Amino acid sequence: MSIFSILSQKPWTSDQAKIDDKHSGKSSSMPLPRVALYVSMVVMGVLFTLFSVAYIGRMAYGDWRVLPEPPLLWFNSLVILMSSFAFHKATLSLKENNNRRTREYLFLAGALTLGFITGQLFVWRELVSFGYFVSTNPSYAFFYLLTALHILHLLGGLIAWLFVVYKSFIAENESSNFPLSVNLCAIYWHFLLMVWLILFTMLLLT
Repeated sequence: MSIFSILSQKPWTSDQAKIDDKHSGKSSSMPLPRVALYVSMVVMGVLFTLFSVAYIGRMAYGDWRVLPEPPLLWFNSLVILMSSFAFHKATLSLKENNNRRTREYLFLAGALTLGFITGQLFVWRELVSFGYFVSTNPSYAFFYLLTALHILHLLGGLIAWLFVVYKSFIAENESSNFPLSVNLCAIYWHFLLMVWLILFTMLLLT
């Protein structure tokens, strides 16, 4: 139905009322959890974009100092890439109805995510040991802020990951909605991988 057809409807007439009464009440066939995830990703995308714009704008001031990038950041980037790939493999295994392999990839993805978070904390520790504190320079403060926000979103994802792992043990129950949960987790991890790659590239170039 085109937008013009919708605008030309007359809901107060009896003929249109009969048509409206047959409507199921749903405006979209997309599952509600998927809609909620997409809305959340839009909000998170806007949040990271605003902070990135503030980061770039703050560079114009003369007190800006370049923060050295510890080599561990490259390794952490590889770890989160592998975590996202593990979620991708989990979705493929699920399509093959291999719940055991799906569960294994889910555990691997969670372990790699924890490894990434631990690696980021070690980066902070290394920077602090060299005297790069939050209060030392605005560039350092932005680095800690952006990486902390990213870690917090990963921790939120791990909460959802725990529920998905739990569902993997009761996947035979159709009401568990297990395939949708795995797919949404994979989408969320792919999104956070993309966010981190953008942040990491921005930090490298500035």
